[in-house]
Amino acid sequence: MKHLRVLSTLAMLAITGYTANVLAQDTALVRISPNSDSAIIGQLESPSLAVDASWPDGAEPIPGWRPIYYRGEFLVYVDSQDVGKNFLPLPGSKYLLSPSREAQILAIATEDDKAEIISIDPRYCHVNLETIVRGYIEDDTFITPSPQETSAAPPLENVETKPAIAKTQYQNLEGIIVSTNYFESQNTGYEFKLINTDNETMAYIDDTNLFSIGPIQEYINSRLVATGSIEKPEESSFVVMNLVRLKKKI
Repeated sequence: MKHLRVLSTLAMLAITGYTANVLAQDTALVRISPNSDSAIIGQLESPSLAVDASWPDGAEPIPGWRPIYYRGEFLVYVDSQDVGKNFLPLPGSKYLLSPSREAQILAIATEDDKAEIISIDPRYCHVNLETIVRGYIEDDTFITPSPQETSAAPPLENVETKPAIAKTQYQNLEGIIVSTNYFESQNTGYEFKLINTDNETMAYIDDTNLFSIGPIQEYINSRLVATGSIEKPEESSFVVMNLVRLKKKI
């Protein structure tokens, strides 16, 4: 019986270790910059939950990394001189990851931030911040071929191409749906868009396949969770969410 208990215990430990490894592989660390040595600002339960973002203006895409939008609650620092009379960070001030001028910048303060000062210091104030930031996760599916592989590739006309099988993946985005202005609607072809609390456009909305209890107009200017697939039209600088569901936040 003692041997059976030992074997049972070893089996449970093996299963626990295997489960932990699987969970570790499924999770994705969110970093402040596309560098494995940069600060970790959050974690996703699965890379499939990531909401794709564009690379910063002027930045070259880095192989092996994927920019995403990440919503979280952060403990950051603000220079004490950048705190207003209302004890809130002044718009345009920097949210720092540590109390130092050389610290990495998480985001820039706006009037609409959910920011609360939790401690005051002559140099830097400690701030609890809830916002959406651009982060980066490792993505091994993006591989840049080497020059040798490129030169060794057969001519395109000799390669038998097979049709790709599209697999729809739905994502959740939390934000506010608003109507686009005249110029936006003319340039993009979409009447609605989803913005974050910083009034930044997250995605334009295609409500053709929307399944809800009412028209999209009933959700305008409301905080909500939008569910749908996200794609980037060819030769465009914006992304579109093919909306399937809307749910207002209580």
